[in-house]
Amino acid sequence: MSESRIDRAFPILTAPQIERLSAYGRRRATRRDEILVGVGDKVVPLYVVESGALQVRRHSGGLETVIVTHGPGQFSGEGNLLTGRPALVQVRVSEPGAVIEIARERLLAMIQTDAELSRVLMRAFILRRVQLISGGYGNDVVIGSNHSAGTLRVKEFLTRNGHPFHYLDLDVDRDAQELLDRFHVSVEDVPVFICRGEAVLRNPTNGEIADCLDFNETIDQTHVGDLVIVGAGPAGLAAAVYGASEGLDVLVLEASSPGGQAGSSSRIENYLGFPTGVSGLDLTARAYAQAQKFGAHIMIAKGATRLSCDGRIYSVEIDGGSRVRGRTVLVATGAEYRRPPLGNLARFEAPASTMRRRRWNPSFASVKTSSSSAAEIRPVRPRCSSAKRPNACTC
Repeated sequence: MSESRIDRAFPILTAPQIERLSAYGRRRATRRDEILVGVGDKVVPLYVVESGALQVRRHSGGLETVIVTHGPGQFSGEGNLLTGRPALVQVRVSEPGAVIEIARERLLAMIQTDAELSRVLMRAFILRRVQLISGGYGNDVVIGSNHSAGTLRVKEFLTRNGHPFHYLDLDVDRDAQELLDRFHVSVEDVPVFICRGEAVLRNPTNGEIADCLDFNETIDQTHVGDLVIVGAGPAGLAAAVYGASEGLDVLVLEASSPGGQAGSSSRIENYLGFPTGVSGLDLTARAYAQAQKFGAHIMIAKGATRLSCDGRIYSVEIDGGSRVRGRTVLVATGAEYRRPPLGNLARFEAPASTMRRRRWNPSFASVKTSSSSAAEIRPVRPRCSSAKRPNACTC
């Protein structure tokens, strides 16, 4: 990162800013080697350093790595303080002194009322999360192959949800087989997701990954909210921002990852407010953070399956059979492409990276049907008009 970006990710607060923050928390002394935040902690406060120093450490394979050291005027925390997800790193006292401890609920209240501090904190949290992702900090590992549609699905789910992970490619990584043997996993089980270095999930669904990582741990499903939004695409996230910013209690249900189809777009040129274009991932990350800034709750990998309108309070059944309730329901499910009802269609749904390496396009195929079996696809080799021009084909 450039120096200016480092300054934005790890700013030093002014004395007046620290004083305003102190109104939302409590001052306390620290002692050397005291652990303020442990990996996996579900209740994570914000710590503002008044004196002494705090080290942010990563634990992996029994080793500790210092990511950054916070000195006087700096503060701990990253994107998980907004989402309420478990901590990915450890915060340890390296030099004794004093800190201001601010609970997450009080931090969210401050972000909505103090524009200056909100800008400083939100920018730092987002840039720190980007650094964690790019650096692969975290204890979660995906083992698979780039030729596997399931592997690409798991990687996309974690990336679009802003969760850092390590990736071991079975095609090129010699240590991957050793790791599989350690957890008694066969190659047929890929993709494999090792959650927090403990749980081993074989070819997991997105919902199983979300449950293992406690993505939805802080959401109270028994609470009756003002607005339940089905779908976290651009329309759903915009509704969440507008509703939560007006003081409504908002819950968003998303069957997969925030951003919908727009989130997977490499470049969006026709979205209002971005004349030079924006990537789908960047647009989604900004909208997601903005919705959480105003207090909206977003439930990941929990799609809506049924809507009940029996009374004044609406009930939405979600994956797994549980229900959430709200006084208003907004459906922003977007579009879903229909797929041909063909028995072996998955064989021909190769990832884009694989398609680019192939000389022949596997989409050239014929469909075979019979009265006793489901439709099947048979690849047809294109007929080339010239031996010297293998890409000039007629079909």
